[in-house]
Amino acid sequence: MKNIVVRIIGITIIGFSMCVMLPTFAGTWRDDFEDNYTQEWKIFNHVRQDEKWWINDDEAVGEIFKLGFMSLWLTGDLKWEYYSVSCKAKLVKDSNEPPTIGLTLHDRGWEDSRYLFFIDYIIDTARIVRATFNDWLMMPFPFVPEEDTWYQLTATVFEDGTLEFRIQNLDAELDTDPQVFTAFDPDPLPGGQAGLVVADARARFDDVEITGDNIPNGGPGRRTPRAVAPQAKLTTTWAKLKMK
Repeated sequence: MKNIVVRIIGITIIGFSMCVMLPTFAGTWRDDFEDNYTQEWKIFNHVRQDEKWWINDDEAVGEIFKLGFMSLWLTGDLKWEYYSVSCKAKLVKDSNEPPTIGLTLHDRGWEDSRYLFFIDYIIDTARIVRATFNDWLMMPFPFVPEEDTWYQLTATVFEDGTLEFRIQNLDAELDTDPQVFTAFDPDPLPGGQAGLVVADARARFDDVEITGDNIPNGGPGRRTPRAVAPQAKLTTTWAKLKMK
């Protein structure tokens, strides 16, 4: 499947918004990677030898070191829409290029339409991206991540176009509330698959949970859903970017 360019240039401010809300959940799909079962996951990329995904110590591991490209590991259905994805994620190795890890929602594969929620370890930002063919709209937020540190990532696409990204440091010495970032898309992308994202790095993921009104109860994992409480949100401006 298709490589997706990470390195991006050109910025034009086009607007901003913020919103505080929680979705109503009807079903939950889970995978805790404890059974080494990966048949419900698929790599989205043309050149499979440039990347790999596997299970190790009951965790998913994703790796790609091809300059300027990211790898997506997808699950679910193109009919899934307006849902939430949460997981634990940790960067464990990076190359000399900016590594990123994160999530993709409403991912339509070949149609080049998706939302990306990721952490950039070089530029020290969290980002929410509306990505379509040759047209990426990005909202960067100040965020200073640490390597070899577990983060709880939660990304949500709401029906009204609100996009929310929560990041919580699970290895902090003191309990910390998640940092919450939001954006607003006045023309929401159609629904699609969900997945994990890694670029110029090796990263580990665990305890994936996908929840939403039209998400089926299922998946390889069978765990109790985690409660998510609202926090104050930080917003910034959308930036229009073109891929290099």
